[in-house]
Parts: sequence; structure tokens; C-alpha cells
Amino acid sequence: MSYMTVIGYCANCGGMMSFHPHKVPSVTIKGHREPVCRACIERVNPIRVEKGLPAIPIQSGAYDAAPESEL
Repeated sequence: MSYMTVIGYCANCGGMMSFHPHKVPSVTIKGHREPVCRACIERVNPIRVEKGLPAIPIQSGAYDAAPESEL
């Protein structure tokens, strides 16, 4: 079995990160899904909850390599 690591930049902070392209939390910018890093999600979730919005879930494996079979 082989794996693939996707490397990109967080749409919020611009930091480099690796992620699973189908599981990473994202935002839509100009019609394209853009990934958001774990630190930014963890930073915004308490603010969202305080405002009565749901926390953004982080799926298991969102920042791990993706098995080739899932791509």
C-alpha cells in the first residue's frame, strides 16, 4: 500500500502544512476549496462556540498522509 502527502499553505495564516485532501477542514475562496491548518481551527473554535456557532470538527487523519486507495 502506498500513501500520498499533500503539502500546501493554510488559507488563514499562510503556514505550510501537510494534509489529507478529502478530510482537511477548508474554506471556499473564489470557488476553490482551500485548506486550513489545525492551529487556526483550534484558535477559532472557542470564538465560534462563544458566539453560539458550532465548532469546526477536525476529522481523524485530516493532517496525515492519505492512503492511495482513498484518492
